[in-house]
Amino acid sequence: MKTGKENSISLPQLKILAVKCCYLNLAGLVVFLGISLFADVTQELSIICGILAILISLFPIAYSIEKKKIALVFTGIAVFNIAPVWFLYLESVLPGYDAFSYTQPLFRVLGFLWISIFQLLVNLIYVLLWNRGHNFSVRSFAFLKFTRFKPVFYTRMTILIFTIPLVVFYLYYGSMNLLWTALTAGRSEGSSGMLIRDSVGGSESLMLPFTWIWQLTPVFACIAWITAPRKSRIAAGVCLLLALFVIFVFFLSGSRGSMMFVAAPPLFFLFYYNWHRGIRFWLPVSLLIIALIAIMEIQVRFRGNLLEVIADPARAAKMQDLRSITTFDPTQSQRDNNMYLFCLMLKSYPEKYSYEGFNDFFAVLANPVPRSLWQGKPVLNGAKDISNQSSFVLSGPLTMGTTSLSFSIVGDAYKTAGLFGMLIYAILYGAFLLYFDGILYYADKKQPLSVAILGMVLFLAFWGYRAFFALISFLYPVLLLLIFFRIVKMFRIK
Repeated sequence: MKTGKENSISLPQLKILAVKCCYLNLAGLVVFLGISLFADVTQELSIICGILAILISLFPIAYSIEKKKIALVFTGIAVFNIAPVWFLYLESVLPGYDAFSYTQPLFRVLGFLWISIFQLLVNLIYVLLWNRGHNFSVRSFAFLKFTRFKPVFYTRMTILIFTIPLVVFYLYYGSMNLLWTALTAGRSEGSSGMLIRDSVGGSESLMLPFTWIWQLTPVFACIAWITAPRKSRIAAGVCLLLALFVIFVFFLSGSRGSMMFVAAPPLFFLFYYNWHRGIRFWLPVSLLIIALIAIMEIQVRFRGNLLEVIADPARAAKMQDLRSITTFDPTQSQRDNNMYLFCLMLKSYPEKYSYEGFNDFFAVLANPVPRSLWQGKPVLNGAKDISNQSSFVLSGPLTMGTTSLSFSIVGDAYKTAGLFGMLIYAILYGAFLLYFDGILYYADKKQPLSVAILGMVLFLAFWGYRAFFALISFLYPVLLLLIFFRIVKMFRIK
């Protein structure tokens, strides 16, 4: 990543970082294993273990500061190692969360143990495959070096990829009223949710490619703005307005992942081009990050009909028994409860239930294929009748208003086949991180396309930790973008 001489990084530095993370996770694994086997695990001891796990995960930040290369934080392997803090570890050490209040300390330590195993496997696979993998990765993205377009190209593309999917959606729904409902109703009853729900392979899967195209509007809009000369700022400004509309629609969806995916390119451009400005930049940006977390909290709290919440916040708060829609109460905060559910899983598999196998693994990969084209394709457990859901979820209380049964990609791997499942998922995750490292080789302020792709990939490396489904679902638009530019390069369109 070329972010200035003092902060430029080379790909071998990422291998060194992964090696150090291997050693740290191995040390954590040994500590957690020893404590779980030989110690009387108390609440205090489990909190200490949680703090240790957090410190291990935050090592990439400390390493980048020590090496005076902050750009190292903006890499896939660094983001992956930091991700467990947000999706798992914090829930185990913060009072008010189910993992802290209702999970036995021993199972929390066992959770740290298995997470350390997964982290170790991914980092180890990354290191073992690095010699051949990074060369293949750099060659795969060589087209970025020669992909140069005039600013007007990105302006026109923004308008096209915003307009064409809307026309297709209108034809699909048959009326403007139904289309408006799909755009604004979120997860409310009566909304088909084609735009804002991850399809599970029904007829609406035929619309998924157009949804992916629409999600790329902010990418092209940001590049149009950055590359536009001063005389073309009005047209580029219109592109930004279209991008903001797309982000707002996915905010109304009630889905944090979908909203943040479309918002990731603008946010990453903001960081990438301004991070060196010091406190004058990071102070307002810190407030922006806090505001984004609050927005995601409101999304999860109300889910559907967020337009009505905005129009009458007092009524919306009253329906939720809150003083205000912005009331913050960790004991009632609606989160995924990843760590709590993962600990329930450790308590149940394999003693009470057999491992579930690779059905969900293949179902996620085949998700975009309409069932009309493949009648016998695997069905996601999350799309089945409640009687077919994982029984381990019912073995403990869920007092925080959990809105989705997500237990992180570590949980996905564990319930598949235990340690073997961890290995398979780790190979896939490690290969994903290694393949997209090649973008770093071409990331440059003078090449905003590579910066945009890097921003989306870093979001995938982070949010993909929430669930395997999230990783693969958001990977498709990125692949679509890469295929598009490869085709453009092949035909030498300037």
